[in-house]
Amino acid sequence: MLCLLLIGLNQNNLKAWVASIVTALILFSLYLCGCRALPVSAPLTSNAVSPTLNGLTGKNTHVEKFELPGREFTISSNGTLYFVDTNNSSTVQKINLQKQQQFEKFIQLGEWIKQPEDDDLDIDDLWIDHKERLVLAESVSGKILRISPDARKLENLADSYDGYRLSTTQGLTGSRRGELFVGSPHAATLYRIDAVTGKVSILNEDLVRSNDLCLDPNQTRLLVAENDPNRVLVYDLDDDDSMKFGWTLLHFSEEEDQVNSLEFVGKNSELLIVLLGETKLQIYNLTEGRLVHESSLPFSCNRLRVYGNRIYLQTKNHITRVRIPKIL
Repeated sequence: MLCLLLIGLNQNNLKAWVASIVTALILFSLYLCGCRALPVSAPLTSNAVSPTLNGLTGKNTHVEKFELPGREFTISSNGTLYFVDTNNSSTVQKINLQKQQQFEKFIQLGEWIKQPEDDDLDIDDLWIDHKERLVLAESVSGKILRISPDARKLENLADSYDGYRLSTTQGLTGSRRGELFVGSPHAATLYRIDAVTGKVSILNEDLVRSNDLCLDPNQTRLLVAENDPNRVLVYDLDDDDSMKFGWTLLHFSEEEDQVNSLEFVGKNSELLIVLLGETKLQIYNLTEGRLVHESSLPFSCNRLRVYGNRIYLQTKNHITRVRIPKIL
């Protein structure tokens, strides 16, 4: 039967038929390995991401002697690390990583915002813009606030959408053009905020419950870490504020491989670091389309950020760091 079918095909049709069968087999094998190929219609790179390792694997990452008593954090381009105080969720501390001096208080929100009688202010996430201004999301008031580098000016960029107060935030980032992106997993929504006009719109047409957000080096695509399903979603950005469907860059079939955080290595890098579960680090080369490093952490963490040649990690009560593998 197969022979008769092949005889009936001309040479061009035969080549197309064989190519389609080979492509289907490759995609199916990648899916079984826990990693899905990039969509052909909108790739971040010219190659599919392959689960083949070409680097260190199965080894514990070396942890440096660095520990800060903090929670959510972000790092500016000049090496200043801002973090939420472990003992006071409305206070932001800062330390310069270049000088390694003692950390100091940057701002205490209770001095600027009236605190509810029955609840404490709680900072969910932080991000630094290109002008070294700190942007933070506070969940009790629902406010997205921007603070000047000297902490003398505080601006309320947004606090509601369509009359509803913004809720708990997981994922906060922005672009050099003045756009902010805020993930609200409880609402299964990605908010897009124009920091100049204050306009708030919804980015996602589909439902997405974010854990973390980051922009690609060209700032033309938003990457979203999500659980259930465990995947990295991509949203193509343009000048309009229309709603969009995301497409899957990476998909992880193992239940424990929850995608908690992600970050590019450097501003012009093709390397993407992904935190799976609480202890597994994977690094993908998106230009070459392959997994180049995998290692296990000797502690649990839920957030990562990159500065210089180190990966900074948020544990339950501390911020610590590990070196980026030299092989990269």
